[in-house]
Amino acid sequence: MRDDLSIPPLRDLPPGRLAQRRGHLLFEITRERESRGLPRLGSTRWRRPRRRRIVVFAATALVAVVGTASAFSTVREFILDRGFIGLPPEGATPSSPESGEVVLRWVGDSATHAQPDWRGRAQGLPPPPQPWLRGFDAPNVRASVYADGRIIWQRDRRVPDGANEITSGYLEQRLTPEGVELLRSEVVGLLDRSRALLETVPADDPGTGPFGGLALFVPRDYPSWHGSVQVRDGERIVRLQWREVGLLGDPRRRFEGTIATPEQLSALRQIDALLTDPASVLPSSAWAVREVRAYVPSHYAVCIDTAPPNDLAELLTLLPTRAADLLRDEIWTRRGGEVVEAREGYTVVLGQSVSYCSKLVTDEARRVANAVSGLPRHPWPFTLIYDVADAVNNLEPTTISFDPYFPDGQFAPYDGGR
Repeated sequence: MRDDLSIPPLRDLPPGRLAQRRGHLLFEITRERESRGLPRLGSTRWRRPRRRRIVVFAATALVAVVGTASAFSTVREFILDRGFIGLPPEGATPSSPESGEVVLRWVGDSATHAQPDWRGRAQGLPPPPQPWLRGFDAPNVRASVYADGRIIWQRDRRVPDGANEITSGYLEQRLTPEGVELLRSEVVGLLDRSRALLETVPADDPGTGPFGGLALFVPRDYPSWHGSVQVRDGERIVRLQWREVGLLGDPRRRFEGTIATPEQLSALRQIDALLTDPASVLPSSAWAVREVRAYVPSHYAVCIDTAPPNDLAELLTLLPTRAADLLRDEIWTRRGGEVVEAREGYTVVLGQSVSYCSKLVTDEARRVANAVSGLPRHPWPFTLIYDVADAVNNLEPTTISFDPYFPDGQFAPYDGGR
């Protein structure tokens, strides 16, 4: 089986990079918004790229628009082949089975898909000779491989089956049982042979990465400056994290670990290719459904986020009456957090926040979304969010968001993994 697996060889990589990947993404969004006459990112209407709430449970997820239900009103069920934002069209076939066990998970920037990037490229200037002024534009990728064969993934930037120019949305492919084991065993083997620094994590760990722990420290000329991969190995789940040294301050203040060896960097590059571009790496015999389809969830997390914290009953009164009536008798979870702002090499806590979330089947979530559709649409382009009330004390507006649940019972925020 191993002879059938072809992993792309290491290539000479241009060294260094100037700015973090997220900064480039925000530049692209800013340019697009300015071309449409919309507010700049620095305006009070655009908060999420600059600030984020640190909550345990709820935030945002990546999806993108595909069309309206009316276009498919004569079809009872159909397969979506592109990502979408918000709720899927009525009649879209949900992913099955509804629940599943995660075998592998990747969250982070991808060296496989990284492109050379420097500040003068837009002006047609050649790359500067100084290596620290050249860099990479590495897309952020989230990919989960389930025991039933499903790979559910998303990637920012332009992809052929994506929803828009910013994100692919969540997409799905399916491996055979042999393909799942091939992928799992290859990742375990690469980690074992490279003697990477691993930590055991709980079975229900969502895989979004902690703000500390063990990590490999990768050099600045490695295209991926942040990420984690976790894999089931027998009765345990192990995780490898990596952080770039020197770009955004020294991560060794928050992490314990070692400098990555050339062998470990080579293994990390190969794991990257396996999990972020499996269609180009795995043999055809590993695939049950190689075609890319949209991931259609059976449930959504409907979350009301506000800062400073407030009672749920009072927040419901801010919604349109129909939406409040639909949500009032639902079961809610409450998670507190903080609103932070990134500054030069550190973050500042601006205030406290709270997130109330309820798990609804897709049709129920669609009814709520329809009921709040008259509210201002929040400009964050990666998920369906509506502004409910203006920001208080320069913190964050009160919002209601609709995030898809995944087969492992998690719904993932999109904060770039930072």
